[in-house]
Amino acid sequence: MKPPIVDLEAWSPGLEQWDQRRLALREGLSLRLGHLPLLGSHVEGDILKEESHALGWAQKIKIDNGTPHGMPAWFLSPRDGSNPGPAILWLHWHGGEYAVGKQEIFEDLHTPESPVQCFLRMGWSVLCADAYGFGERNGRDQESGGDFDQEGEHTLFKTFLWQGSSLWGRMLWDDRLAFHYLCNRPEVNAKQVIAVGVSMGATRAQWLLAFEDALAGAISMACAVRYRHLLAQNGLKHHGMYFFVPGLVEYCDLELILALGAPRPHLLLNGQADSLSPTSGIRKAVNLASQIYALYGQESALDSVLLEKVKHEVNPSMWDAMKTWCGRAFQGC
Repeated sequence: MKPPIVDLEAWSPGLEQWDQRRLALREGLSLRLGHLPLLGSHVEGDILKEESHALGWAQKIKIDNGTPHGMPAWFLSPRDGSNPGPAILWLHWHGGEYAVGKQEIFEDLHTPESPVQCFLRMGWSVLCADAYGFGERNGRDQESGGDFDQEGEHTLFKTFLWQGSSLWGRMLWDDRLAFHYLCNRPEVNAKQVIAVGVSMGATRAQWLLAFEDALAGAISMACAVRYRHLLAQNGLKHHGMYFFVPGLVEYCDLELILALGAPRPHLLLNGQADSLSPTSGIRKAVNLASQIYALYGQESALDSVLLEKVKHEVNPSMWDAMKTWCGRAFQGC
């Protein structure tokens, strides 16, 4: 396979060169996602219900994304509008669990404890929304044609492809809307928002950090895929249809996506036995992206931890590393 158009192995820019090309590089990445709507300057959300929580309070909301059903989400906070503080945009996993979506923040099935319990105890607000094809959107988005589960995901992929877009592009566009909505909440300090996700959510966090300069940082757990290494190991079968973007491998690889997040902090936590994320690819991508972080004098801000004998999962060591990282992120808030 020939090198990508943006080849960080062959190009070692200085800071001035990188800054001059950074926005153009991001635009090239955006073009691979297909035709997407313009992002509005303000994102609205309707409160459907409000209830108390043992560690704060919760709102069921519908974020306006221009579709009839909107983007169902949960927002939870231990704070009120007079005391804004840090917040987590939790990006949910895939796992073939199409009926779950945003509800995973209340569960401890795939994480050592529920994300809501963890973050509310730490004093963080949390927002999690259903992505296309998941939770309350499973079979309900117009582009799914009424198809559910994996069949619905495939229908979404095909419909958006025919429209000159992509399922991944539309999912990421919704994530950006959710981020903008979260930043507008009075309980949230917009400069203290990080994206966190597991598996599919990890990849969403990586891309969101690349596209949203206002995002303070990201934690991506149990997924970091350098595409060429995945191809070399015949690993495409491990990832769902949503993951694939036309022309992406021709244009770049994971290191560019990570580099576009520089110099903001990004913690990657992965298992060395995870067949979905070849370890050699993670090391390669992080090494190349670290060179861009180093231009800002922030090489250590891109931190990758590989755990021995850990598969596609979040084990207690990963979870503890995530909590420690969050605890240091905005000390004194």
